[in-house]
Amino acid sequence: MQDHISRRLALKHFGLIAAGLAAACTPARVLVNAYPQTFDDDPELVDRVLRAFVTTVIPGAAADDPDLVRALTDPDYPFAQFAAFFAADLTRRGERRFGEPAFEQLTPDQRAAVIRDGLEADATTRKMYNGAVTLAQVAFYAGIYDAQRGCALIGFEGGYHWHPLSEITYPDPALFLAAALTPDGNAA
Repeated sequence: MQDHISRRLALKHFGLIAAGLAAACTPARVLVNAYPQTFDDDPELVDRVLRAFVTTVIPGAAADDPDLVRALTDPDYPFAQFAAFFAADLTRRGERRFGEPAFEQLTPDQRAAVIRDGLEADATTRKMYNGAVTLAQVAFYAGIYDAQRGCALIGFEGGYHWHPLSEITYPDPALFLAAALTPDGNAA
């Protein structure tokens, strides 16, 4: 038997340990793309699922808004690489919990329960779900794709809009001034 381990063998073992730790920190389904291929092949399916997701986490959002899910699939944001997996995960959780194979066909309360399941899952899944919720809310409420549009749900009308002076001032501003200390308005 050898009393020592060769440098090459040690590096090989450290490499395997590092790979194992990396795999432990990321769900194996993401690493091996273990979700239905249809989510990669059918962008309309992913769009429908993501629209159902966003209208669930932002009640009152218009499902037909062209920019509703744009932030979740925008290649400028890191979430885009997980959008198909996320849609598949929502669908899988919905089917497992309610027996409905289409997440977008679930009732709003059922969709909310599925999303809560994801938010209460393992740490990596929680990160993904929290990121999706946050990104959807920021994109919707901040109007990152159309600054002029604003957001009616929070009473923000968007970028600069001209208003007449009568709408942005008080009719009698002197009413809000302090009373004069002397008859001519000047201090002693």
